[in-house]
Amino acid sequence: MPRIFAWIGAAFLAFGLVFAAVGLWAWAGDRALAEAGTQASGTVIDLSRRYDSDSGSTYRPVVEFHDAKGTRHEFVGSVGSSPPAYSRGETVSVIYDPAAPGRAMIDGFLDRYFLPLVFGGMGGVFAVLGGGLLFFFIRRRRIVARLKDSGVPISAKFVECYRDTSTRVNGRHPWRVVGQATHPTTGKLQSFKSDAIWVDLSEQLRGGDIRVLIDPARPKQHFVDLSDYVEAG
Repeated sequence: MPRIFAWIGAAFLAFGLVFAAVGLWAWAGDRALAEAGTQASGTVIDLSRRYDSDSGSTYRPVVEFHDAKGTRHEFVGSVGSSPPAYSRGETVSVIYDPAAPGRAMIDGFLDRYFLPLVFGGMGGVFAVLGGGLLFFFIRRRRIVARLKDSGVPISAKFVECYRDTSTRVNGRHPWRVVGQATHPTTGKLQSFKSDAIWVDLSEQLRGGDIRVLIDPARPKQHFVDLSDYVEAG
């Protein structure tokens, strides 16, 4: 597995963890406000329009409420939507911080959980993808290192060097070499596929054999040794 997959995995994992942390921070802040805050009745007095990059627009409710002392406060909801989730004149439940009434939010599912869910969800997806890439990269490297150290070499007949269109890195598809030989453990004819390489070795390998390192105890684990032709990825 090329080293670039490790870099991509690490980038995805870092990006995911940052997003997940933002989601967790938003959730913790909203939860703290909900537990320590005071309830009040508010009214949507306006809709704040914001334009996005696609020339569309979203609307956030502008809410006014009065605290326990009767002082009027106003805030803009944290979540925008199109069409608007609220209408002018609509009564909403508000939670505010008694020590700092300007810190307030609408007590609704969308306003309390949208940002934590979006950031947490995106962060979780990227973290899982990145962690998965890193896991498979490290696992494959360990298998290859073990096979190079103690694997049993066999000679396999070259079959093809094909373009792996299922994988794309920087807009390019890698190549993979395939050989066939009878596995000494199972006694059956088996195909052996190489790790990704970035050159076509069809001319160099046509009509010849390729060196394959196998683990007799694990027939599915193998490494096609192309070190005479390409550098390790």
